[in-house]
Amino acid sequence: MATTPEPSTGSPCYLGWWYDPAEIPHNRKIQSIILILKQMKMSPIDLVTKILAQDEEFAANVDGFYRSAGLEQLLNLVMANKRRGAPRLYAWFEDFSMDRLLQDIHREMDDLSTVFLRHTTELTPESISDFDFERDITETCRERTPKLRAILTAAAQTKRAEKENKLKDVEPFISMIQSQIAKTRSENNNLCAIPCSLYFLSSAMPRKVIDTLHHAGMCCSYNTTKDLHCTLSKGHLRLAELIARTGHSLGWDNNHLSLSPHVEQRTLAPPKVQTGTTSIIYLLRGLLDLVTLSLQRIRERRARLEMITFADIRPTHSQCVSLRHHYDLSLVDILVNYESKFDYLGDSSELQHPSYRPPPPNYRTSEYVLRTTTIDEGTTEGTIQINENIYLEQLKFGIHDLDDIAVPTYNDQKTNALIRSAQHLRTNDVSAILRLEHLQPAPGAFHIELNLAWMILRTHRGKSNDIGSLQYFIGLLAKKRLGSDKPDFETLVSLLEQVLIGLVLHYWEVESGMSVQDLAKSKPSPARLREMAGKIYEKYVAGISDDDDDEEDDDDSPDHMQRNLRLLTRDILVFYTLQRAISSGDFGRVELLLGTLTMMFSGGGCLQYKTELLYFQQNLQKAWPESFANIVRDNALITTSGRSYYGVDKNAEFNINFQKNYFAAHGVHASWDFLADLSPNIPLLRRLKTQFGEFLGAPWQGIRHSKVDCSDQIKKVKVKMQEYAVHLPSAVGRRPTEEKTVDVVDEGASILRDTGIKSWSKAYKTWWSGE
Repeated sequence: MATTPEPSTGSPCYLGWWYDPAEIPHNRKIQSIILILKQMKMSPIDLVTKILAQDEEFAANVDGFYRSAGLEQLLNLVMANKRRGAPRLYAWFEDFSMDRLLQDIHREMDDLSTVFLRHTTELTPESISDFDFERDITETCRERTPKLRAILTAAAQTKRAEKENKLKDVEPFISMIQSQIAKTRSENNNLCAIPCSLYFLSSAMPRKVIDTLHHAGMCCSYNTTKDLHCTLSKGHLRLAELIARTGHSLGWDNNHLSLSPHVEQRTLAPPKVQTGTTSIIYLLRGLLDLVTLSLQRIRERRARLEMITFADIRPTHSQCVSLRHHYDLSLVDILVNYESKFDYLGDSSELQHPSYRPPPPNYRTSEYVLRTTTIDEGTTEGTIQINENIYLEQLKFGIHDLDDIAVPTYNDQKTNALIRSAQHLRTNDVSAILRLEHLQPAPGAFHIELNLAWMILRTHRGKSNDIGSLQYFIGLLAKKRLGSDKPDFETLVSLLEQVLIGLVLHYWEVESGMSVQDLAKSKPSPARLREMAGKIYEKYVAGISDDDDDEEDDDDSPDHMQRNLRLLTRDILVFYTLQRAISSGDFGRVELLLGTLTMMFSGGGCLQYKTELLYFQQNLQKAWPESFANIVRDNALITTSGRSYYGVDKNAEFNINFQKNYFAAHGVHASWDFLADLSPNIPLLRRLKTQFGEFLGAPWQGIRHSKVDCSDQIKKVKVKMQEYAVHLPSAVGRRPTEEKTVDVVDEGASILRDTGIKSWSKAYKTWWSGE
């Protein structure tokens, strides 16, 4: 029952009375309030807007309304009405919120521009080298501009693509767009534009295209980019000057750059081919102090003229045992790498090659490319000029600064021979630099590989109808580019590997009595595989003894096929083992092969590399102190990417190819002045190219680049070897091979033992004495 309230002492309340709320249903309360509002000629929205207006009388009600979740509930209810409420709310939001959104976008871009500008001013050659698009651009944009990024993401892909697309990532494109917007907003926001500019310039992009992209905000103008490129080049040279004074190694090679084949032959016209030289210095790994590089200690040891003998060349018993172990493991490697069902072995420790001088984990070699010059290093005089250009002109050494500092230098055989010739010619000059005495030559690992492959081809080529000769396999596999004595290296390596794998797989099937697939299904243990590999090596790979040769010669119609094939398998296996040793970065594994390689080069008629390896072993064993010899060992194999290792001389080829690609794009319009600026920046540009392509999903060498599947070629070799039963001394229908292949190891050992080392020692003493 309602009661009449007492009059209020505060504000007047014309409709005030008391009810017991518990006795009135909720809907009845609302209906009562609506009835009152109608009687007062007011709508519910009039009541709400009046209370929420900035009126002091209702301040307490306003505070309570905003403290509760009432506003959110109200908007949610309106938005839930899809027919009437939501359209009205969307229309209001579009009109009212645009200015607020634009203010937020302005704030976000001001913040992003500030960050980009700060990082742009902090860019140095080292920081550009370590620049990361994902870290420095995408993550910064994602953190600083969430609203703009959300808008761009919505514009860049549909709702369906956002849920289902697994191939295309829109994040890199949005990051590039935001970088362009930042640069358009302020010309100094070049954090992304600078790496892009260098990438475009090094890719030989035409000037007009670069300037067009500059107006689109993607890069700097051509003139700015060229100035930046020149400044970076000078910075890298200054850095090289500092590194050279802390101990370094060196490598150089000639650079034959082909211009357009249609160059007009006239007075003062550019030549069709221009020759220059590219030089690179490297920070030495494992160097503790400059005393290790003491040139005086090397002079003193050389002055004793302790010469190596055949006993120092021939592998010792322990070395032979180690080599045999590596050969057996290589035979197992070939098997398990070919058949995927051997994956149950995983990384079994029993099948891992032993290490002797392993490189540090995650190591990356620091390289510093010097300015490419037009000096031709292909003569003794040119070698002298290159040395003076490197040390006196580019690295700013005084003529006496290296009088007691030795510099390991890794080159091809011709370059090392020219260095020794220049040293002989300059014996009596006034300083070590002018005498080239500081240079301590060592053979480059890549050129050893290259000449070994050519020597194997020359020794085992044979005739096309001689079963098991390389010429037979060239015809079988239709290798059409291997007709010359010195064919393309990669093509030749492909042939040698396919022949070796096909032969070895055949021997595995013969020895196991089952197919490779069935052998894998039987899951032999690592110890069992090594045991079988040892039998395969003894039966089908090890060289032929003199008694076996005599038996063949006594035969009325000797068939030298099996003998020749065993020698071919052995020689290719040596090449295969050498390649794997180089890629491991462990020079100790390479050094195990030096004696065998010296004998092979000697027996195969490759006299230049026989001589080069004799010089190298003389230096390692007699002339160089052990500490310096270890520095030479540890820096003969490098990695600039932190992945696989290769020879210093191969890295020179990488840099030269980069320059050739630039010149090929520009033709007769290419400039040696620009090339001189380009070469010091190559390490940076190579990383930028790779990273920029990966960031956009289009790597420099293609997103689908993968190793070619040669299983069909290998199968052809294996099937033919089965057909002709090459594992048997004789077989019905098999044409005999009449010519006998030279055993390059035995022949080389005989030559070195009888006359080779003696004649070389005489030449070495003449070179050292300067007579």
